Amino acid sequence: MTGKYLSRRDILKATGGAAAFLPLSAAARPNPGPTRSPARAQELEAAELTFFFGANPAEEATRQKVIDAFTAKFPQISITTQVAGPDAVTELQVMAAGGSTPDVMMAWELSYSGLAERELYADLSPFMQADAEFAAYQAEYVPSLLEMFQWNGAQYVLPEQYAGVVLYYNKALFAAAEIDPPPADWTDTSWTYAKFLETAQALTIADGDRVSQFGFVDAWYPPLSAMVWATGNGGNWFDAYVDPTASTLSDPKMIEGVQFFADLANVHHVAPNADDLANQAGPDMFIGGTAAMCLVGHWFYPAFSETEGLDFDIGVFPVGPGGTTPKTDLGSTGLAVSATTKHPEAAWEFVKFSTGPEGQAVIAESGLFVPVLRSVGQSESFLGVHTKIQNTQVFIDAMEHSVPLPITPVWPEIETIWRRELDRVALGKATAADVLPALETEINALLQES
Repeated sequence: MTGKYLSRRDILKATGGAAAFLPLSAAARPNPGPTRSPARAQELEAAELTFFFGANPAEEATRQKVIDAFTAKFPQISITTQVAGPDAVTELQVMAAGGSTPDVMMAWELSYSGLAERELYADLSPFMQADAEFAAYQAEYVPSLLEMFQWNGAQYVLPEQYAGVVLYYNKALFAAAEIDPPPADWTDTSWTYAKFLETAQALTIADGDRVSQFGFVDAWYPPLSAMVWATGNGGNWFDAYVDPTASTLSDPKMIEGVQFFADLANVHHVAPNADDLANQAGPDMFIGGTAAMCLVGHWFYPAFSETEGLDFDIGVFPVGPGGTTPKTDLGSTGLAVSATTKHPEAAWEFVKFSTGPEGQAVIAESGLFVPVLRSVGQSESFLGVHTKIQNTQVFIDAMEHSVPLPITPVWPEIETIWRRELDRVALGKATAADVLPALETEINALLQES
């Protein structure tokens, strides 16, 4: 956590970190999973489902609204919620080992493949193929969102919310400096690394070594933030994003992008270094007006919008000299059905409802999540609730310009060494050219062993 805010960095660490996989008990090993066609809504039998998810209090309240809307439509189905603790993946494994896997589970992009390998999830493909209602809106998903949750030819998860990052900016600070704000178009190629640096320098105010206002602050997770900059420079950090066989971190475009990101703090001093961030967290710098631009996701919009006097909007990231258009990350969470549920049709119906037009409409109206269906994202329900900004469309358009995170069961092991080495670059203790080729070799060894 960062102060009172829910940080996606903490979520990533809790759901994709280095927890060892626990063995399943014989009783908990799954059946082949649901193979029957989903029943028509009015024919669903009575069922009691458990739903496991991670959330802060506001998000939990929104999920309850989705549940209430679902049970109003299907009164024969009741849902008991289980809110995850600080280590959701280990918690799920303990449940599975004890034979008590929840019927429906929240799934995180970086950790789901390991659980799919261990057969905790049911394959949703038979349901999707047989359900005409689902087929009617399936094309509204950005294809890469669905593909990110496909493992070994099976669709184990349906995406529920988009969690990529964008560039927030303080409108008042830009106006005071008489500087044009960042563009809101993900196809804009005029917003370059050089233009971004020039802008950040103009917005940095210093008296000697003391900086009272930074041009930019990273309020996310530096190792992943570095990848956003590098992919915006045309780089790729794996040969494939679902089940990669090799890392490509030594790509010169990756090296250049990672180094540019690190140099913002260590060379150009337009971003806070580790010591600065130890004294004041990145989100608090943006809230307090001591950082003019801020990299973070939609999950911080509520906190920013509730801050009196903070006049802000959102834009896109710059494109590097090796890139074609700005890029961001394809972060997402979704919902999965237990392979051992006794009520597969009811569980599928709830997952379909939550990730479909009805559940997504509730999510959109809350202003807490970015919906994954194009029509819901374009609706007034979502756009209109963001009264503090004009460029809400940036959140929706970002999905078409996002690079997926690597989906592999060995991500926990990769993440440990990757974070360690990227931290050295971020702290100015090593260069990207020194670190990334060696890191690539270490990662490739892990991939080959898997």
